[in-house]
Amino acid sequence: MAQQRMNVQAPIDRLFAKRWSTRAFDPEKQVTEEQLAACLEAARWAPSCFGEEPWRFVVVDRVEHETEWQLLLSCLAPKNQLWAKHAPLLIVAAAEPLFSHNSESNRWAEYDTGQAMICMSLQAEELGLVSHQMGGFHAEALKSALGMPEQLHVMSVTALGHQADAESAPEEFQAMEQAPRTRRPLEESVHAACWGSTWSAPAASGWDARYQETPVEKLPWFHAGLDADIATALDGIESAGTAFKGKQALDLGCGPGTQAVALAKLGLSVVATEISHHALESAIDLAVSEEVNITFQVDDVLKSKINGSFDVVVDRGLFHCFSDEADQMAYLSTVRRLLNPGGTLLLKCFHKDEGCEMGPPGRYDETDIRRLFADGFELVESDKSHFDSDVMERSPKALFCHLKKTI
Repeated sequence: MAQQRMNVQAPIDRLFAKRWSTRAFDPEKQVTEEQLAACLEAARWAPSCFGEEPWRFVVVDRVEHETEWQLLLSCLAPKNQLWAKHAPLLIVAAAEPLFSHNSESNRWAEYDTGQAMICMSLQAEELGLVSHQMGGFHAEALKSALGMPEQLHVMSVTALGHQADAESAPEEFQAMEQAPRTRRPLEESVHAACWGSTWSAPAASGWDARYQETPVEKLPWFHAGLDADIATALDGIESAGTAFKGKQALDLGCGPGTQAVALAKLGLSVVATEISHHALESAIDLAVSEEVNITFQVDDVLKSKINGSFDVVVDRGLFHCFSDEADQMAYLSTVRRLLNPGGTLLLKCFHKDEGCEMGPPGRYDETDIRRLFADGFELVESDKSHFDSDVMERSPKALFCHLKKTI
């Protein structure tokens, strides 16, 4: 199974989300002739300059072409040989460097061969196969071993087959098999209108993508019940003489809706906001199944259009998405506007002591909260805690804060 992608920035077809380059191939499962034909046919329909179709392929089957297989395997980089030897097929992709109509240099030949290979790889995913394109090989030795024409430019060797468990990969590759998939942010690769002018993806698109491609119960932040810190804080407030039953509560960044549902079951009148349409669909389904009435609204807390006044605002894991000061101030402006004087903000975020590289960019301690919320809020209590998760093996370190609006 492909690992989770941790920084998706827009919803895309699940075919792209599934594709990844595994090193764990099942040596017992063969690729059928029909599956291979479909993969090659997909490559055949790739675009190319002048319709030249400069790609050339050599398909080597581990069972059918044992001699050639061993020769090809020996041409791979030693580390590639460790795992590629389990794949049932190795496919050599090469580019014909000259145009057929005038014998002049085709400077797009290698680019177009790459386009053919991604078509092949995506077709393989559609068929339930997996692939891994390699650049680590000795090109001249490979051409000699397979009798390929000298003028061809060998571009890649692709292992094609069926997925095996990550634990079956050579030990030195198992960490890579299980690590989350990451990519450089779009903002670092895309320029708007001219070089150096930053292009930014809408924030909502990235959250929609995460919820689109991953079942909510498998997301790292999923927690089925009311967060223990929030529950304890609400119990304490009620014990002090403030009854919340029937009062207005706002769940900011409600995600899959588990906290909003739990709050509604306590008797609060709940409005739940979320930037992701896909997340809200899951949250609405949960509320219906649990037979609670919640008002759900798509909203961006940084540019909030929510109207109303609330006695309680709950934030389990939204504020720590913001490390930029302008975003922090926009968040505070929204909360300050919506929370009644004397109202309660229950805030849970990643603690500065949490050293995991993955996860939200904002990490805070009590000093940060006192400074950031100094205008209009009193910090009633703060505690070091952790994020309970139904998915993660280790609970991230958290800071839980009970704040009161003073103006």
